[in-house]
Amino acid sequence: MAVFIALLRAINVTGTGTLPMKDLKAACEAAGLKQVSTYIASGNVVFSSGKSAAAVKDVIAGILRDRFGLTKNHTMIRTPSDLAKVIARNPFADAAADHPNWVLVNFLEARPPAGAASALAGYSGPERLHLDGTHLYIDYTQGVGRSKVTPAFLEKALSVPSTGRNWNTTLKLLEMARAIES
Repeated sequence: MAVFIALLRAINVTGTGTLPMKDLKAACEAAGLKQVSTYIASGNVVFSSGKSAAAVKDVIAGILRDRFGLTKNHTMIRTPSDLAKVIARNPFADAAADHPNWVLVNFLEARPPAGAASALAGYSGPERLHLDGTHLYIDYTQGVGRSKVTPAFLEKALSVPSTGRNWNTTLKLLEMARAIES
């Protein structure tokens, strides 16, 4: 059995994609996923399965669509090893230690097209951005609330769906996944 972390996009954000985590957990268990746990209400599911990453992504997409009527949500799947690499490669470790709620990792559904890095490099604001494969690190140096680096900005710049998690959440998800592995 492999352990996976599912990061759901647009769950319980500003009134869209409303989904109680206890209902999501129950639906995942009913679909055959094992050792299912959720973390906070933003769509984080940690579980084990004998299926591949692509297969569990399809299972969760089906649950969102068929059980909850959510058709515009994307699911990013990562393994504990993937998350450990994301944490180790954080170019803003100083900021993560100082203000972890303002350091986000955006998990991308796929590698962005070649021009994405240039589009991000052209941004001039107080935030620091670093694209690394299918992950975008953002240090919101002055907080997230008034930033112009919004989900809409990122979708346009990256041309692929993504979902962000703050540094504390990213660390917690790895901790939860490692607990299942042991």
